[in-house]
Amino acid sequence: PDSLRPLVDAPGVPVLHTDDYLTHRDTLLTAGHITVVGSGQSGAEVFLDLLRHRPAGRERLHWIGRTEAFTPMEYSKLGLEHFTPDYTRYFHALPENVRDRLLAGQWQLHKGIDADTLAAIHDELYRRTLQGGWPDAVLTPGVTVRTAGRISTTQIELHLEHTQQNIRSRLTTDAVVLATGHREHTLDRILAGLDPYIRRDNSERPRIDAHFRLVLDPSITATGCNVHVQNAERHTHGVGAPDLGLAAWRSATILNALTEKETYPLPTRTAFTTFGLGQPQPQP
Repeated sequence: PDSLRPLVDAPGVPVLHTDDYLTHRDTLLTAGHITVVGSGQSGAEVFLDLLRHRPAGRERLHWIGRTEAFTPMEYSKLGLEHFTPDYTRYFHALPENVRDRLLAGQWQLHKGIDADTLAAIHDELYRRTLQGGWPDAVLTPGVTVRTAGRISTTQIELHLEHTQQNIRSRLTTDAVVLATGHREHTLDRILAGLDPYIRRDNSERPRIDAHFRLVLDPSITATGCNVHVQNAERHTHGVGAPDLGLAAWRSATILNALTEKETYPLPTRTAFTTFGLGQPQPQP
């Protein structure tokens, strides 16, 4: 969260992103109380690793996240067909407002937690109850970190809000691991010179055609110049836009467009699911 960002580079209490977890893991394990913020896969893996290396009954761990539950990722075989060229073409042909609505509801396709990781966490917690005790670990979803501040050279105070209960509280901790992902950056800065020529949607995002090309003013495209993008088109191509499993298909699609021929033959059908009635054509 932005409220914790100024504390990441400050001396004293360890506050770090999961990117740096392994580098500082030994130091982190010496902290008295540790809080993991974030309920995705990285947060789950960090919590599990910390749990396995803390003494039973004296774990002193907190795991909080904004999602309403520690939810398993949609990883069924038919669910994974959202990461196919068939779904990408279907999604691209939908109206802009429908695409935006769909994306908001598809977080579980890529932001949930692997079911095996959730099972391993539960098993580890359960084993610690077999001798009649209870692990000193608190797992609370539906929690937002409102603000945070250093209250001493060794502690941080997190101001929390539970969104369902509408209750606010404070948590004092000795170390924080941020499993909050990464912020996406727009193309605006690197494409500033082309800004007057980029065609945009109703939310001022660049329009991107089915061949991963920016939709530019005809005065540019008439010269044969195009700009292709990858991992910048979730709003036009759907949840699979940043997925590495589609990288080869995306690259082949771009190369075929550049060479203006089928340099790389691509399959016409890649999913058993038919996502719409009829076969909608990709929109330009």
